[in-house]
Amino acid sequence: MQWSDLEREVIRCIKCGACQSVCPVFRELGAESTVARGKVNLIRAVIRGDVDAAGAGFEERMSWCLMCKACQENCPSGVKLDQLILAARRKLAEDKGLPLLKKLIFRLGLRNRRLFDFGMRMGPMFQGLLLRPAPGGKGMLPRLPMGLDMRRLVSPVDARPFRSRVPARVDVAEPRKTVAFFTGCMINYIYPQIGEAVVEVLKRNGIAVIIPAGQHCCGTPVYVNGDVPTAVELARATVDTFAGLEADAVITACGSCGAALRKEYAALLAGEPGYAAKAAALAAKTKDFAEFLAEEGLTAEMQGLAATATYHDSCHLARSQGVRRQPRELIAGVPGLTFKELKAPARCCGAAGSFSLAHYELSRRINDHKVDDIAASGAELVVTGCPMCMMHIRDGMNQRGVAGEVLHTAELLARAYGVEK
Repeated sequence: MQWSDLEREVIRCIKCGACQSVCPVFRELGAESTVARGKVNLIRAVIRGDVDAAGAGFEERMSWCLMCKACQENCPSGVKLDQLILAARRKLAEDKGLPLLKKLIFRLGLRNRRLFDFGMRMGPMFQGLLLRPAPGGKGMLPRLPMGLDMRRLVSPVDARPFRSRVPARVDVAEPRKTVAFFTGCMINYIYPQIGEAVVEVLKRNGIAVIIPAGQHCCGTPVYVNGDVPTAVELARATVDTFAGLEADAVITACGSCGAALRKEYAALLAGEPGYAAKAAALAAKTKDFAEFLAEEGLTAEMQGLAATATYHDSCHLARSQGVRRQPRELIAGVPGLTFKELKAPARCCGAAGSFSLAHYELSRRINDHKVDDIAASGAELVVTGCPMCMMHIRDGMNQRGVAGEVLHTAELLARAYGVEK
């Protein structure tokens, strides 16, 4: 959505305030300017010239959004609230330019796949200078502020990226289907064990897997920060990498990556000859790991797990892609496992990528509700379909001293098949 298109969208807001009841940020701050209705009014004021978009207040308020889409899901007028925020952030990036650090990361690092890969591979050699082991081997804590809250538990960059651990094609005898796996950055560099679990579970169920070596970031971090030109470049690169593959489906195992391939690329590349049709074809072919497996059915027998598990709905997986039922079906199918639903499983955990870096205290307050819900469930295992949610929920549970393990759906299934990690 372009800035010039916003006026016809903002006038659809009937100011009913339904967004107040579901907005995680409003729940914590309680200010009208932090909820969708308030942001719509602010955008309208900028369009009319009553407020200067260059002012710090506008930029700050546009940053107070998790892109969780809860307001959009509950808006009786169907206002595309996330698109309004994205358009505002795009205008800010175009008018004021990106902050230096984001410019370096997005336009120097992410724009250049080989340079980004080199930097991430070098990370494990030097991250010990900036991070220290957390007590109990739960992860790493910052040694210096360096943009991270000193309390924040993070997962270190792994010394062996996922795509260097597996061949470009994993074949099985008489495959039922062949899929291409879009790994995403967090799985490739930080949680390679998730990627291994994805491949292992697919392989055991008769699915051959293609893992293109030339794939790169999906572009979501740059897109949500308003750097649309770089997001378009990354979208084109992914479309080029996956469009020509002979695969029955393209699999993602990250809610944000899946939403990019299925939803965002079509909008980013809509006006580009040669790309619009390919982006639409890629979107139609892309499925989340859990969604694909639930549709195809698990054919391999599991050993089972004697544990109690619950499930957190990632916003980008549940609201953007509509994948809610399928992970639960897979979890319910694990022999011996007891499933306990959270009181509010679709409540945002407060991660939202760079939101939890820029607004850590607020993201922690939002996360506290999730952790309370997890503690009340009594579950030993917290399962989800988004690596970013995993990291943030682990941090919250660590801060609050809540026991339990956070796993990706693929990791849970791999354990049920007897694959120990």
